[in-house]
Amino acid sequence: MNLLWGECTWEDITEAAKAGYIVVLPAGAIEQHGPMLPVDVDARLAERWAVDGARRAREKYGVDVLVLPPLPYGQSCHHMKFAGTISLGFETYIAALSDIMRAVLDWGFRSIVVINGNGGNETSIQVARYKLLEEMTRQGREARIYLHDGFADPHARAEWEKLYGSPPLSEERMGIHAASAETAEMLADRPHLVKREKMVKAQLKRDTVPLFAWRTDELSVTGAFGDPGLATAELGEKLWEAWTESIARFLAAVRDEQQAGGR
Repeated sequence: MNLLWGECTWEDITEAAKAGYIVVLPAGAIEQHGPMLPVDVDARLAERWAVDGARRAREKYGVDVLVLPPLPYGQSCHHMKFAGTISLGFETYIAALSDIMRAVLDWGFRSIVVINGNGGNETSIQVARYKLLEEMTRQGREARIYLHDGFADPHARAEWEKLYGSPPLSEERMGIHAASAETAEMLADRPHLVKREKMVKAQLKRDTVPLFAWRTDELSVTGAFGDPGLATAELGEKLWEAWTESIARFLAAVRDEQQAGGR
């Protein structure tokens, strides 16, 4: 069975559904990432995290898993003052997520794992998955929709603290968007797209994150946070490995939960 849903035939997908495969949905975004990174960073993060993690889960933990084509557009309303950002409205994004996951469930799969590459997506993903839970319950159907915990995942958090310490670097107290971690991951993954001469410490407008619902331009002059100048390809490789193992372990835990429940 191919790892990627898009490389399977309809007969392959029918077989995978009958065998109880877990389906992974990478959720990305197209939004500004400062003057040094491309606008598709979050789409790339979601796609590679999902594919690498699913491959590791298959090869190391024996998990039956398929990875959907990534949904590259997300909810990025807080970046809309910067050119290049393409943000789906909340209703549109929730509907898109729901339609994709509903189709997967309609073909007989019963477990979906969302891998989210953009913090702005999380609220909509939560609404979409509970919306589907309500819908499936009313129809007398069972389904499980999981969301990887991101930085809250125990393995990811432990590895992050090994690399960055706890608490995080003072330079990144306002956030990690377009800071050293994402810059490092791009240096390791697609170095030709990183403008190294613009990897400079972000110029911030505030010292703390406000209590109100904020836009990025209200906090940062360039749209970046932290100090991208601290990024290296070596750090990026370690981050990619941390995410790969974190997601692989999460998928294995989902499989184990299914088996324990007799599903």
